[in-house]
Amino acid sequence: MDFVFVTVSVMFALLGVCVGSFLNVVVYRVPRGMSIANPPSHCTSCGHKLAWRDNIPLFSYIFLGGKCRYCHRPYSSRYFWVELLNGLLWLCCAFMYYDDLFLCSVFAVTLSVLLTMSLCDYDNLFIPDSLQIALAVVAILSVWAFDEADILSKLWGLLGAGGFFLAFYGLSFVVFGREGMGFADVKLMASLGFLLGWKYVSVAVIAGIVVALFDIALQNTLNKNKDMFTKPEYPFAPYLAWGGAFAIFFASYVIDWYVTLFF
Repeated sequence: MDFVFVTVSVMFALLGVCVGSFLNVVVYRVPRGMSIANPPSHCTSCGHKLAWRDNIPLFSYIFLGGKCRYCHRPYSSRYFWVELLNGLLWLCCAFMYYDDLFLCSVFAVTLSVLLTMSLCDYDNLFIPDSLQIALAVVAILSVWAFDEADILSKLWGLLGAGGFFLAFYGLSFVVFGREGMGFADVKLMASLGFLLGWKYVSVAVIAGIVVALFDIALQNTLNKNKDMFTKPEYPFAPYLAWGGAFAIFFASYVIDWYVTLFF
């Protein structure tokens, strides 16, 4: 097995888990208007400041049994799963793009930002502007990971994805008489469109919408609700993030398969 491949994979997996620990802080504090630095990490039940050994990603949760060392109250297992998921996402980026470390890093950070947006939207039904700025910055930096010929594709991606969701945002007021999705979703897709280019973001849009329709229909079926549009709001960022992740890992295969249908 290639030494560089193994080294990059291990490095990205470890970094991804550590970044996942930081994402938990962002998800909890930023929507509440809190600083991500102060106060230092502490138990949300008893307020006790956590020691370094209480903040080891993954291992602290396992060794402490998911409970605070000081007050012994349990805390959400989501801390553990976010760290693990982010580590796996970064590891997958290393598998796919280890021969281009800059592009690999761009996609890894993108997935972390999308994961954070998803959790914030799921919890609070809004996406903080700071995360929108982070995604936009990563999208701009991605220019250095692509050839000059890809810039036009990126611009079309921005206009296409952003314009599509902007049109839906406007039409929802006409059709439903209310906001059909948040404007934050429009900004998210505009940045993602510029980052991925029009081909990849097209796959992301289709994948996100398909999963969204299926999941919303399933939720309403299980709740015996025949009208999937009666619920005031659904967090849409998780579906868009899923679409973005799917495109990063599988869009090239989907596009190649689609081309073979006609040539």
